[in-house]
Amino acid sequence: MGNSWGLILPKEILELLGVEPPEVEVEVVGNTLVVSATDVAPEEIAASFAYLTSKRERAEVYQRLA
Repeated sequence: MGNSWGLILPKEILELLGVEPPEVEVEVVGNTLVVSATDVAPEEIAASFAYLTSKRERAEVYQRLA
């Protein structure tokens, strides 16, 4: 992308955040880059990440059950 960098986010995260097409706010706070979904309640984001964490931790079990 020229002299720029690109940030690739998993489709799952974008879908859980309800970001489609990808519309996010980006800001720098100290030495941290903060990427936030627009118009999404913080509670929904926390629930989405809890789901992703659970899914990754239990991936082997889900595969055996499938």
